[in-house]
Amino acid sequence: MRFNDLLHRVFMHEGRLRAGWCFLLLLVLYFGAGPLLDPLLTRIHFPDRALNWYALSLNEALDLAFIAALSWIVCRIGRVRFSTCGLPLKAGAGRLFLEGVIWGIVPSILILIPIYFAGACSFHGLALHGTDLAKYAALWALAFLLVGLSEEFTFRGCALTNLAGAIGFWPAAVVMSALFGLIHFVFKQNEGWVDPITVGLYGLFWCFTLKRTGSLWFAVGFHAASDYFDMAVFAEPNTGAGGNPVPGHLLDVRFHGSVWLTGGPRGTEASLLVFPILACLFYLFHKRYPK
Repeated sequence: MRFNDLLHRVFMHEGRLRAGWCFLLLLVLYFGAGPLLDPLLTRIHFPDRALNWYALSLNEALDLAFIAALSWIVCRIGRVRFSTCGLPLKAGAGRLFLEGVIWGIVPSILILIPIYFAGACSFHGLALHGTDLAKYAALWALAFLLVGLSEEFTFRGCALTNLAGAIGFWPAAVVMSALFGLIHFVFKQNEGWVDPITVGLYGLFWCFTLKRTGSLWFAVGFHAASDYFDMAVFAEPNTGAGGNPVPGHLLDVRFHGSVWLTGGPRGTEASLLVFPILACLFYLFHKRYPK
C-alpha cells in the first residue's frame, strides 16, 4: 500500500475527515485560540465572569460566538454541514425549544414544594416592583438564554457529534457530561460533591434529549428556563455570587434549612432531592419521546 493511500485511510472516511480527528482539531483550536483572546479582552476592559446579568450576557455571547466559529471551521475542514452540530434551523425547532422551557420550569417549582413544607424556605413576596421588576425579568431572561445556547452548543454540539462518531454516542455523552460537571466543580468556588454529580447528570439528560429529538433545541430551552427560575425568579443562592442570590432577582425567597435539603450556598442543584427528580425526568422523557 502506498504511503498516500495509508494516510488517506487513517484520516479520511467516505471523502470526509474522520470524526475523531475533527474532535481533536476542535480541541486544538479551542485551547490554542482561547488564550489569544485574553490580552485583547483585558485591553478593552471586557468584564470578568461576575454573576450579574451584564457580565453573564457578554461572556456567554462571546463563548457562543467563539465555539460557533471554531465549529464552523471544523465542519468546513471535515466536509460536513454545520447544521449537524445540533442547532438546525428547521421546522419544529421553536416547538422543541418552548417544550424544553416548560419542562425546565416544572422541576424548579417541584423541588421547592418539599423544601417549603419542611420549613426550609419561606416566601416574602416580590423583591422588585414596577419597571425594575419588568426590566430585570427581561434582562435575566436574555442572559440565561445565552447560557443555554452557549453551554449546550459547547458541550453537546460539534464536540459531542464528532466524539460520538469516533467512539459511539453514549460513551461520548458520558465523557462530555463528566467534563461538564468537572468544569463546574473546578471553576466555581466552594462547590461540594453533590454539585458536579447533579450537573453531570443533567448534562447526560440533555444528551438523552438530543438523541431522541435530533437537535439541541429542547435542551437549550430546558437549560435556560431551569437556570432562570432557580436563580433569577426564586433567588436561590449560588457560589458564583458568593453564596448569595444574583442581583436583580424577582422574588424574595429565603432558604434556612439543612444543606442536604436546600443545597445551602450552592442552591438546589446541590440538594439531594435533585436525584429523584432527575430519575423522573429520564423516565417521563423516555415516555414522551419513545426510541
